[in-house]
Amino acid sequence: MRVYLIRHAQSENNVLNDETIHLRKVDPDLTPLGYEQRDFLAEFLATASENREPSFDITHLYCSAMYRTMLTAQPIAEKLGLKPEIWVDIHEKGGMFNREGGVVNGFNGMSRETIQHRFPDYTIPPSVTSEGWYNADMGIEPETHSFYRAIKVAMALRDRSADSREVLALVSHAGFLDILLKAIFDQLPSRPHTMRYYHYNTSITRIDYHGRRPVLHYMNRVDHLSPDKRSG
Repeated sequence: MRVYLIRHAQSENNVLNDETIHLRKVDPDLTPLGYEQRDFLAEFLATASENREPSFDITHLYCSAMYRTMLTAQPIAEKLGLKPEIWVDIHEKGGMFNREGGVVNGFNGMSRETIQHRFPDYTIPPSVTSEGWYNADMGIEPETHSFYRAIKVAMALRDRSADSREVLALVSHAGFLDILLKAIFDQLPSRPHTMRYYHYNTSITRIDYHGRRPVLHYMNRVDHLSPDKRSG
């Protein structure tokens, strides 16, 4: 089995700085650059063999239930003729929250009906309900809980890899991809901020499974973007 880990395109929150952080959105849209990035990515994944690159041959496309990953997955699905599936557990560390005046509020995320309206071709799991998909009572997700999710996803990939020729693409988030890689290669738990696997917007990381053994082929690949289109 082969797995491609892909970070979403540049979001509105990605361009904030210390002076504009108060404009942070709970579930942001993509920036104009982000929309360009996702289209370059989709074209690259679809035409690699035409450009003397090994074909990606993706058979299953997954994304988190966050707006920016669902938007990033759209042109990929169209170019590859795939039906995106929402995998709730690959959402970003911290979950759905905002912080105002020192007070943290959690949010449930988009409801099933909203997702069905905006993304009618996506497969939505039963865990996404009319109330949303995130446990707002958590506020900011504890780091131990994000580790739990990463380990859960890593174990699901390992179990699925046995005798499988599937090629999976997971569109996720910088923070979660960091800990997912650590979970896949048995590096969790780890202390926060001691070491990080960083991913640029729309970067691609490839992992091949030989039986249940994962092998990292490359990570943070962004050669589908010209230097002026790259962002972190």
